[in-house]
Amino acid sequence: MKAHGQLSVFIGVIIEQIIVPVPSPMIVMGAGAILISPDLSIPNAFLQILWVIVLPGTIASTLGSYIGYTISYYGGKALVIRFERFLGVDWDQIEKLEKRFQGKKVAWSLILARAIPAFPLSLVSVFAGLLRIPIRPFTLYTFLGSILRILFLGFVGWWVGATYEKIASHLDSLETIVSVLMLIAMGGVLGYLYYKFRKRG
Repeated sequence: MKAHGQLSVFIGVIIEQIIVPVPSPMIVMGAGAILISPDLSIPNAFLQILWVIVLPGTIASTLGSYIGYTISYYGGKALVIRFERFLGVDWDQIEKLEKRFQGKKVAWSLILARAIPAFPLSLVSVFAGLLRIPIRPFTLYTFLGSILRILFLGFVGWWVGATYEKIASHLDSLETIVSVLMLIAMGGVLGYLYYKFRKRG
């Protein structure tokens, strides 16, 4: 990071978007601790964080999110159809859920999911693709949410300096727990929809 600055932030954020086990808070917080001088005043540090960390990090986060989104968008239907016996839900039910998940719900859900550090970014992209959210709103809301997330993590990384690794590891553990809970919740929702539609049928 010291040698390559913004480029290292860009590449690091791209990698953590692709490889789920990479602790996403550690990369941005590490950049805040390493690239931003601890001697700066808060306003000057804020401006440095925006230029050195937030700009490349947000672009990388948005570009990296297309990978999970694209795979899920184009391949999600085939997977759901193939494994619908195990999922307990078919593609028609997913499409009905997709119609409900539109407008402001999409905007706030994507922005918040991207902004909250504990949310797993890869799963957010996969769910967005599965629900076939159009590419333009997906890009816009991903970009806006990523700005908030990276700004917060970069500022915290600069603020705590050398102790960032301990805090980042705690955030990563929390992110893992949230990932598991999201998968359980998604399974519960799909099971409920299956039961509901089957009962109607």
